[in-house]
Amino acid sequence: MANPVRRRWTPVPFAQVELEDAFWAPRVEVNRAVTIPIEYQQCAKTGRIDAWKLDWKPGMQPEPHYFWDSDLAKWIEGAAYTLAAHPDSELERRVDDVVALIASAQQPDGYLNVYFSVVAPQDRWANLGMWHELYCAGHLMEAAVAYRSAWRTWQSHGIWKKQ
Repeated sequence: MANPVRRRWTPVPFAQVELEDAFWAPRVEVNRAVTIPIEYQQCAKTGRIDAWKLDWKPGMQPEPHYFWDSDLAKWIEGAAYTLAAHPDSELERRVDDVVALIASAQQPDGYLNVYFSVVAPQDRWANLGMWHELYCAGHLMEAAVAYRSAWRTWQSHGIWKKQ
């Protein structure tokens, strides 16, 4: 029988880590109070959020770009990790609204990508190496995992309010 692998260290769930030092704690607070809201504003200002309405037509500006989905997914992920450590009902509502908009954009066959749904549907899956479909999907999956992890954290601390 082979020797079992023994861990020297055991991973700690991120929600169990509290940063109270002079270096990281202020940066985490700036991320929560400044960066996350500004990133949302930029996504709204540049059309990345409204693009999920799938109402773009040729000639309209801005034209969705094939990597836009990842930008909003990265915002969701960052917001989720922030929410896990610092519950905020307004930010939670904003994330939920964005998630609902994304869910409404999913195609009948399960496909989910703004650019290839409205700008170039004929090019779906045509260039996986360069056109970011897998990259965007990966970021969306990471966002979902982060938000689910935040939910579990809230639930374990008795602060989850949703039905």
